[in-house]
Amino acid sequence: MTYDTVIVGSGIAGLSAAYRLAPDHDVLVVDRAGIGEGTSSRASGVLTAPVDYPDQPEWAAHATEFFRDLDGTGTFDWIDREYVRGVRPDDRDNAEESAAVDGIEIVDVEECGDVFDDNAPYDRALVWEDCGYCDVDDLLATLYSEASRRGVEFRPDTTVTSVRVTDGAATAVKTEYGTVEADTVVVAVGSTTRNLLADVLELPIRTFTWNVAYLDADLDDGYPMGGDPNYGAYWRGTDDEQLLVGVEHCYESEPPSEEEAFGDRLDAFIRDELGGLLAAVDAETDVVRYEVCPMADATTPDAKGIIDAPKEGPDDLVVAAGFHGAGVMAAGSIGTAIRSLATVEEAPFDLEPFRLDRFDVRGTDFEFASMFATEN
Repeated sequence: MTYDTVIVGSGIAGLSAAYRLAPDHDVLVVDRAGIGEGTSSRASGVLTAPVDYPDQPEWAAHATEFFRDLDGTGTFDWIDREYVRGVRPDDRDNAEESAAVDGIEIVDVEECGDVFDDNAPYDRALVWEDCGYCDVDDLLATLYSEASRRGVEFRPDTTVTSVRVTDGAATAVKTEYGTVEADTVVVAVGSTTRNLLADVLELPIRTFTWNVAYLDADLDDGYPMGGDPNYGAYWRGTDDEQLLVGVEHCYESEPPSEEEAFGDRLDAFIRDELGGLLAAVDAETDVVRYEVCPMADATTPDAKGIIDAPKEGPDDLVVAAGFHGAGVMAAGSIGTAIRSLATVEEAPFDLEPFRLDRFDVRGTDFEFASMFATEN
């Protein structure tokens, strides 16, 4: 059998693509582990596309609409939550420019109630209303069940060893159990995408991760999500009233040593900075536990993903990787983008920001960029 599309990887990109393609395509999803068990399963569940894609409002709106439409399907629930970011006096001009976008408000910091510490370095705050969070396992499980219901076939525990190219086109994937023919091959396996495609396409993707801690903070119901770009950090309340705090963390070796994978940036941020930003945290606040994803995430030279059918690669190959931890919140748009490339349909948003040819480099020797540096 030849499938219309074979998707390698069952993380958020692979599942959302399968969900979008399922109504009118024969789709097979192959994963070396269980379905949805990779890096995506370790995401924090913040659904903040308007925050993380500030220069792509159509993309962000499409992603948010997807979650609102999916709410109540299977086990997935969208939980509305404001996202609040303090603004320092020397960043007021940029903040006012951001607030010119629909759905973002700039307010005096006092209007944020007891979120920020009295001595926090903010005088104003940006507030995003159209954000929320979810249980990521529920999201992945719902996409899997809905795609299956629509006819998508899944093969977990099946390792893809290479992509076969015939007459300049990707025509199959080779697995440990044999070859699978397809009209289009989608590769969406996170940080391993570069290695899998090494023989047919070079990608500027390197590994990194988010380090996360859960703090025993006394949070009010509805505590807003937030973050501080100066520290590459974000936070949100949990359903059991803990405070989840995450920071970007880059490492050099692949795979990283245990010390590299965790590092000391998160501890230093919690110990030296967080209490001066948030009223709910002080010297007596205990860390309940730490988490670090054992499967490395992936990033690019500008900390934005690659979603493309690159001209320099074989025909009928679509690549989706390098989302720098901002993949789950854009699931609906990622799936739509992959579908548009696989079917040569017009996408309802601009795909130029995700093209491979925006980069001059193709190797991994590039400086690590924070996703926050891409903001207006």
